[in-house]
Amino acid sequence: MASHPMYSPVELAFTGPSDPLPADRVPLRVRFVTEDATEIVVPGFWDGGDRYLVRFAPEREGRWQWVSESESAPLAGQEGAFDVAGASGHGPVRPAHTFHFAHADGTPFRPVGATAYNWLHQDEPLFSETPAALAEAGFNKFRFMVFPQAGGHVEHFPTLLPFEKDADGGWDVSRPVVAFFRRLDDAVRLLGAHGIEADVLLLNSYDGGRFGLDGLTEEQDAAYLRYVAARLSAFPNVWWSLCNEFDILTDRPAERWDRLGSLLAAEDPHDHPRSIHNWMELHDHNQPWVTHASIQNGDATLAFGRASLYRDAYRKPIVLDEIKYEGDIADRWGHLTGPELVHQFWIATVSGCYASHGESFTLPNGSLHMVQGGPLQGESPARLGFLRAILDDLVIPGLDPIDKWDDPAYVAGHPRRQYLQYVPDAATWTFRLPQGNKGERLEVGDVFEVDVIDTWNMTVSSVGGRFALTDVHRNEAFAADAAPVELVGAGPFALRITRVEPAM
Repeated sequence: MASHPMYSPVELAFTGPSDPLPADRVPLRVRFVTEDATEIVVPGFWDGGDRYLVRFAPEREGRWQWVSESESAPLAGQEGAFDVAGASGHGPVRPAHTFHFAHADGTPFRPVGATAYNWLHQDEPLFSETPAALAEAGFNKFRFMVFPQAGGHVEHFPTLLPFEKDADGGWDVSRPVVAFFRRLDDAVRLLGAHGIEADVLLLNSYDGGRFGLDGLTEEQDAAYLRYVAARLSAFPNVWWSLCNEFDILTDRPAERWDRLGSLLAAEDPHDHPRSIHNWMELHDHNQPWVTHASIQNGDATLAFGRASLYRDAYRKPIVLDEIKYEGDIADRWGHLTGPELVHQFWIATVSGCYASHGESFTLPNGSLHMVQGGPLQGESPARLGFLRAILDDLVIPGLDPIDKWDDPAYVAGHPRRQYLQYVPDAATWTFRLPQGNKGERLEVGDVFEVDVIDTWNMTVSSVGGRFALTDVHRNEAFAADAAPVELVGAGPFALRITRVEPAM
């Protein structure tokens, strides 16, 4: 028997009753067990006709045995085994080190995201062009909606919709349109092939009565969530966002969202990241089902010291999934310049947070990239790909404010190991580091190397020489013997400061 790699989905196919089970309940579950009795129970789903599937992505090597369970006799009691060896990729992303993310194998993941809400519903070649353009720019997370969007700048409406209609013309969630959800499968696979995490926006508030999918009952929402979780959870690159701008749907109390979020957590055996995104009113991201805070706030990244406050409020990773867009439309959220958006990303970065990009230049058909996707036009994508490369080169798990109580330079990093300082307006820089209130303390004689990062021209240059600490105080430390560093060029600049072992 050939072995199967970790993190890659195993797909088991079953033949069910000739009269298919309604898809608004879980038709079967499969119990996967390792040799040391580790057990994971995975839900299955209807895939059309008499075909039922179960998808499972193992995260441990060795022999796995499985047995199916169902109220339907043809689906119950089937069993088998397979061996797992090696790995395909790094595995699913989950929160790590309180405020950051890492893959299942421990590899850090630093999201630099992008957005095109209605991408799933576009025709070719736009559908395939979008992940290719995102990957070329360097984005590694992509937000898109499952249900189609209506409203401003939406110029394409799909004919393929998620559910069949009932006798009264409403949506019958017990009869999903399999072709629709197979396309969703393909979308997640395509993003994964380009190295991009699929941030799946499960519900949306932009229906406006065109499709009526924002009018499902809580029970219908729950049936849909069970189905889509069973279909997608084995894909290693999945993230869940319960809704985009949830608070536009004013008839839904917070308790309803929390019940759905808790259901999603329970029905996903692969424990993918889970969030909910706001318009004006923040959800309570302290809820246990929420793994990271997905926040829209156009003001949070305009100045130092703002975004990091969310970290203190939620003690979870903070992803600013809308900080306005680079574009040329009149709306206040859609006409940032490239330099403005790049600047805000760097503010988010040294705040110990993450951010998502969007592009809102008016396209010939009247739409926007952040609606439909396609090739990118702006100046920011290349610079954000460069930022991602800087983050991927870090030798620390993530960036945290070193002295969040009162550091006028807002230096981030890991005490006594590596630091990043953003200096958007400086012409020179004098070596200074804040002392952390936690972690190791700086000491006289500590030696550092410094790289100057031109955040717009995308260059990294070593200052040359080394900096040894001579003056160490309670709250800050200096290399008093070192001359100021000239920041040559247009900038803005950042400094990467890495401790090295002194030469013997």
